[in-house]
Amino acid sequence: MNAFKAHYFDGQTSRAHEVEVRRDDATNVHVCGSGIERSAPLASLRISPRLARTARTIEFADGARLLVDDHALLDQWFPNEDRLQRWVDRMERHAYAIASSVLICAAMGVVTFVWGVPWLSDRIAGQVPAGVEATLGDEVLGQLDRYLGFAASTVESSRQGGLSARFATLTSDLPGSERYRLVFRDAPGVGANALAVPGGTIVVTDQLVALLEDDREFDAVVAHELGHQQHRHALRQTLRSSFVLVIAALFTGDVSSASTVVVAVPAFLLQSHYSRGFEEEADGFAFTTLAAHGISPAWFASAMRKLDADHDMGDDKGGGIAYLSSHPSSSARIAAAEISGEEFVAAHPELARENPGYDACLEEGICPDDEETDDDGECVDPADFEAIGEPDMLSEIDWCDGPETEDGPDS
Repeated sequence: MNAFKAHYFDGQTSRAHEVEVRRDDATNVHVCGSGIERSAPLASLRISPRLARTARTIEFADGARLLVDDHALLDQWFPNEDRLQRWVDRMERHAYAIASSVLICAAMGVVTFVWGVPWLSDRIAGQVPAGVEATLGDEVLGQLDRYLGFAASTVESSRQGGLSARFATLTSDLPGSERYRLVFRDAPGVGANALAVPGGTIVVTDQLVALLEDDREFDAVVAHELGHQQHRHALRQTLRSSFVLVIAALFTGDVSSASTVVVAVPAFLLQSHYSRGFEEEADGFAFTTLAAHGISPAWFASAMRKLDADHDMGDDKGGGIAYLSSHPSSSARIAAAEISGEEFVAAHPELARENPGYDACLEEGICPDDEETDDDGECVDPADFEAIGEPDMLSEIDWCDGPETEDGPDS
């Protein structure tokens, strides 16, 4: 038998005509039915790929079509039509092939998202012009002011000037130091936080300035944010998440939703979490930068503890530091800062007093709070020698450190 039944559509109306399709010779196909009679060269026809047992479509050059149930004659009439699709169809009919394809797709997905997307995002981030990144940063800063309640700083200008001077010292020897700037914002709804905005801007809230009593703690937090800036972490993390959204849109077929990525970038930068690798990289940069300026990295741990307590996120509530939601909790980071502080003191013993919590009285016997007494025998700190106004009493004083001489403590 060299014919089969089909439904014919003339391309002008939606009406279906029942017809018979047969091949008159090796080169022509004839279609006949109620009111339908036409022939066409076989080479001018196009057939849709096979998909399981669904109906297939044969299209004429003028737009007319035949809707045909999957028929054995089709492979004979169109032996060279889309060989790849025919191979795929055969694979879809084999259970082992289907199982293997699922495993291969899963493996490719893991490789793509775990290694491929980060690698590609980092390569692209490295090619983004500084001007483009700065424009993105300005947009993010505007979003902070408009939607998160950031307002003009209320910190005294003299205090801002002092902290800005310390910031300038930290950035003076960094590559591209001219693009870094420190911005203060009052953000009662956010609290004590700092944020590295793309393009070189570091935002510090008034609440953070009030929380960190020692300026070296401020230096430590800022140095960490400078680490994010130096390694362009915000831009790289944004690109990574954007690629994930785009790939997901392609898989689901909703490609139009991928356009929302561009609009959502500022919000993403504020709400995303840096990867552990990015945080460790920024911490390491902060430790190195602080040590290079004669500041113990242990001040980073001191600042983190204060932020931890301020955000009320102690071990009983999950542990860690809220730090504007872009800094994941990790007690290991605090421990690493303390270890780096110990290494700093070992390498620079002359700067031991730079470590937070250093007790000069315990370590060196220098007790500035001790006073001369006649009754309880408390010692007098040699550092307070000039405070004694009676030279004749020097030989009667009990000194905390060193033997006495007629002129005071042995020096």
